[in-house]
Amino acid sequence: MIDFLQNKKIAILWYGVEWKSTLNFLLKNWLLKENITILDKNIIKNDLSIKVISWEKYMDNLDDYDYIFKSPWISPYTNWLKKYKNKILTQTKLFFEIYNWKIISITQTKWKSTISVLIYEVLKKAWYKVLLVWNIWNPVLEEIDFNINYDFIVYELSSYMLEELENHHSYISILWNIFPDHLDWHCWFDNYKKAKENILINSKNLLIWYNLYPEIQKKLLNRKILSFGWESSYYSHKNNDFFIGNYIKLKNVKTNLIWDHNLDNICWVLWVCDIIWIDFNLLKDILLKFKWLSHRLENIWTYKLITFIDDAISTTPESTIAWIKAFWENIGCIFLWWTDRWYDFLSLYKILEHYKIKNIVLFPDSWDRILELLDSSYNILKTEKMEDAVKFAYKFCWSWKICLLSTASPSYGIWKNYIEKWNEFKKYVLKYSK
Repeated sequence: MIDFLQNKKIAILWYGVEWKSTLNFLLKNWLLKENITILDKNIIKNDLSIKVISWEKYMDNLDDYDYIFKSPWISPYTNWLKKYKNKILTQTKLFFEIYNWKIISITQTKWKSTISVLIYEVLKKAWYKVLLVWNIWNPVLEEIDFNINYDFIVYELSSYMLEELENHHSYISILWNIFPDHLDWHCWFDNYKKAKENILINSKNLLIWYNLYPEIQKKLLNRKILSFGWESSYYSHKNNDFFIGNYIKLKNVKTNLIWDHNLDNICWVLWVCDIIWIDFNLLKDILLKFKWLSHRLENIWTYKLITFIDDAISTTPESTIAWIKAFWENIGCIFLWWTDRWYDFLSLYKILEHYKIKNIVLFPDSWDRILELLDSSYNILKTEKMEDAVKFAYKFCWSWKICLLSTASPSYGIWKNYIEKWNEFKKYVLKYSK
């Protein structure tokens, strides 16, 4: 399966969660322990007699290795890593090297998890042997059992995974929105966009969002590409009816996935059903029961006449703007983060001003950038503590309005991840509800 790695010197760079599974995968495939070295700035203890190099010298001898398995948190644009580009492997790269069955690849800046799960549910309901691999869950080499003949792998791909993925091949590739994100990691938007577009390489079937369609069509003149989204697209929707070409295929669809971007998302699934010959009514039945995923506009409950909504996974200004537009009449308070990932927050500020959202909690670390824009008419709490933020919401959010936790950027400076952030939010919402 991975013969090209046999008898090669292999480094695992940064021993995080993903790279523990990388080590397990390598050992399971009979690579010799003496050929593997863990490189990490921290002291690593392991019970497998694997060589470890840590502290200041852990990066000194990268020339000694034939292949370097890189942590997804390390940008390939760092100066000390650029010269080793041809040696770098990732789990995603290795997966596409050794796996040749039908893969449905999905990427976009935001809302890809919801639609990945929906496609998975439809395929499962149609009695296909299918596996869902999320970019925020277990690593792909940990999820895949190479002894099973899957009909389909639904693979949600981040820009980190798609970076330098020259050997990508999929039965179906879906590309939707591309907002500026992870600009610090990709060293600006052009590189981020190129990484996302790697999903188009060697794909048998391509579906592109109608706003991106003209640009992608020019780049891939000799490929058949279909569009999805609003009325002029091949797979489209209007007034909760869904069309293929000019023909209505699903009429009066009822779903919890409201707002236009989610109706665009459903057009994806309509296309997948069309290619694989799945009854469209099966999709209609699933949409009746399909719920929001956790931390994506999840309604915690209403306490003291205030509805608390968790959207902790919205980590770009564009995704937060989308929810403000959806809820604007009912937002009484909003929690925002301002992590400096080279985002442009001017559009978000204009939305706050336009919809007159006056009660705002700001968390660090680049909060001063927004404070420069807001005048004295805003009621602002600047804090690092979720407890203070929730107390502020209970005090100032108007009755029968929403307190929206929608971050606009990541918050790693205070919490380890969005789940830890959500746990604190829920904890204090419940504590002060009594």
